[in-house]
Amino acid sequence: MTSHYYQSDEEIIRRLQVILHDQGDASQDRTRRESGIREVRNLTAELAERIYREPDAWGIDEIPMEYRVDAAADTLLQMLSRVTTMGSPRNIREWFVNAVEDRFKELWSSADKETRARETEEATARSREKAAETGQGASVVFEENAELWQRFEGEFPRDAFALRLRYELNRTPDEMAVMLDAPSERAITIRLNRAKERFRMYCEQAGLSQRETAGILAQFAEERTS
Repeated sequence: MTSHYYQSDEEIIRRLQVILHDQGDASQDRTRRESGIREVRNLTAELAERIYREPDAWGIDEIPMEYRVDAAADTLLQMLSRVTTMGSPRNIREWFVNAVEDRFKELWSSADKETRARETEEATARSREKAAETGQGASVVFEENAELWQRFEGEFPRDAFALRLRYELNRTPDEMAVMLDAPSERAITIRLNRAKERFRMYCEQAGLSQRETAGILAQFAEERTS
């Protein structure tokens, strides 16, 4: 067994450094290269066994169960990919504890973003369904968010005017092109999309949550450029 020859984790890392360094030697014969590959596999398996045998010593037991396996496996791979640049390892377990915590935070952050995006999409869909059922459409934006809208109108009058024309007064893009002396309907569509994006940013800056903002913006029909 590998553990018979390498009593400490640091000894395993140092041996891996030697083998992987030798693997980069183009003059190395095939037999030695294959022997080195087998030893790398054995040493890696030994490290993995130690990690899962003593999860508290390697910081894994501090990771929530749903992230534990992925965080540990990813961190082990990260350690192996960096082993040749670690220099003289003094406490590999301490390194692993810190690295596995960082990896957990990355996994958690990614999952949290996906959850928020899904919730925003669901809120948008519900708002559009509600608007379609009531027949009110975007007009509720100007009524139910009057104070917020008035502030936005004061700071961005051109964007607010374009949104009112389209979604409160129900003017078509071709009618708006004439009214606003725009070169084309496409120019109006681009202007409307820009105005909605500015209003979205304004809502978030005003302290509304992403879900609340999505619910408001969902009342505006989607404009497509041709």
